[in-house]
Amino acid sequence: MKVRTKAPFAIALTGALALAACGSSSSGGGGTTTSSGAKLSGDPVKIVLIAPQSGPSDTYPQFPAAVKAAATAVNKAGGIQGRPLEVTVCDDQFDPNKGADCANKAVEDKALFVTSNSSTGDRFMPILEKAKIPVIGNTPNSATELKSPYSYPFGTGAISIAGGGTACGKLDKKEPAVAVVDIAAGRSSAAFFGVGLKPFNLEIKKTVPVPPTATDLSTYAASLTGATDCVEMVLGSGQASKMVQALSQAGSKATPIYGAIATDQEWINKLGTAANGLVLVGALPPTNDNTIPAIKQYNAELDAAGVSPTGRNEGSLNMWATVHLVAQYAQKLPKLDGESLANALNTAGEINFSPLPKVDFAKPIQVLFPGNRIFTTDVYLSEIKNGTRTPLFDNKVFNVLNNS
Repeated sequence: MKVRTKAPFAIALTGALALAACGSSSSGGGGTTTSSGAKLSGDPVKIVLIAPQSGPSDTYPQFPAAVKAAATAVNKAGGIQGRPLEVTVCDDQFDPNKGADCANKAVEDKALFVTSNSSTGDRFMPILEKAKIPVIGNTPNSATELKSPYSYPFGTGAISIAGGGTACGKLDKKEPAVAVVDIAAGRSSAAFFGVGLKPFNLEIKKTVPVPPTATDLSTYAASLTGATDCVEMVLGSGQASKMVQALSQAGSKATPIYGAIATDQEWINKLGTAANGLVLVGALPPTNDNTIPAIKQYNAELDAAGVSPTGRNEGSLNMWATVHLVAQYAQKLPKLDGESLANALNTAGEINFSPLPKVDFAKPIQVLFPGNRIFTTDVYLSEIKNGTRTPLFDNKVFNVLNNS
């Protein structure tokens, strides 16, 4: 992988990483030996991963696994300025108070940066912003993450949902509908589907609210069957899986559409034949596309770490690449702290670091409101065929704000 920016940061991948449970620490220094035979020394450079590993809803064990795999490769390359990088994995359990605890832990540790996929951003982001600790490679799930100058996402859920509208338009669908989890955040997020439909002169024909506690989705699927030809699912992965199955059982001919960030091969395998025809929308290329050198490297590093091929998804690819990207930037920082890293990102110009989307962190794209922290409106589309994720349109990137 190479990064091309206006600043001279195209250097060898470096760094060391060790995972620890929240509230504890693990040393990546001392006896850690690089590929050159040198030992890392000095105080560890710390980062924190905030993501639910337990709790009442969807959890993401894939993310720590991918970060650890990236760390192993980075570790062998020589450390961050010769020092080990140490990571705390903090389980926020979908609890805003625990999200705040995770942020306070990062401040206590004087973390270089945080990465996250969490619903507790409204609590943790203000704490990190005050301490000038950037959140990088996060998937914003809160209004605060979309506004804070210390938030550096490479993709957003809003654009993924808008990409569902792009998928309907590119597939020449005429009767789009949306199934949405019936909570305030879900209902407001569903409107982004219309953003992607607008360039094709399409509108949402039907909205079906799904209670967050619903486990039998047959009634909701039945209301969509025959009334639509594409269905955007603004649902958690568990309910999205049930909706795909229910649509199949109802004999629906509509194309179901879902975000790729947390969908892995294991999720697809559990769906069986019901998954065929499902369209996935992502900010990154499919993780099984080894024709892309960076993704080939990602898969090789996860193979070496013993991570199952069925547990790889866009979210884990995004975090894996984020670790490598930060390792490059941190190597040249005059001071290894969050404020210096944030300044480097702000002045880098266009960052083109495969497989991440191209971004310029000094130039937010106005989609939701002026100054929102959205830096890319591009998406990839893929389809499940015979149980395998297959790129659509030759893996072409589409902008959700236009129909070309």
